[in-house]
Amino acid sequence: MSICAFNVQLKGRKVKGTIFGMLFIILSIVVYTVEIGSSVISFAMGLLACVAVILMAAGFEEKFGRGMDFLAKYTMPIFLMHTLFAAPMRSILMKIGIENTVIHVVLGLGISFVGPIMAACIMKKTEWLEFFLYPNKFIRKVS
Repeated sequence: MSICAFNVQLKGRKVKGTIFGMLFIILSIVVYTVEIGSSVISFAMGLLACVAVILMAAGFEEKFGRGMDFLAKYTMPIFLMHTLFAAPMRSILMKIGIENTVIHVVLGLGISFVGPIMAACIMKKTEWLEFFLYPNKFIRKVS
C-alpha cells in the first residue's frame, strides 16, 4: 500500500533487493546463533525480508512479466486460500512419514499457489461461488 500511496518507482532495483536479501540471511543466522528473542528484532527482520522480496520481484518483472501478470490476477484467491491448501499438504506428508524439510517447503509453496488458482478457476464458473472471492463485483453500489 505504501508503494502505491507514495508512488515509489521500483524498476531496476534488483541489485538493492539482492543486497537486502543477503543482509536478511546473514542477520537471520546471527540472530539465530546468538539466540536473540526480541520482538522488535523479529519485526525489523520481517520488514527487511519484505523489502528484499518486493525489490527483487520488481527487478525481475521485465523478465517474468507475463508470469507476474498471471499471479497478480489471482492474488486475492491465493491470499485467502493458501493456508487451506498448505496445512493439509503438510499433514498428509507427515502422515505418510515424509519429514524432509526441502520436500515440505517445495510442495507447500507449490500447493499454496496452484491450489487457490485452480479453486478460483472453478469458482469463477459459478456466480454464487465467485461472490466469496470478489463480493464487490456483485454488490450494487448505493450512493
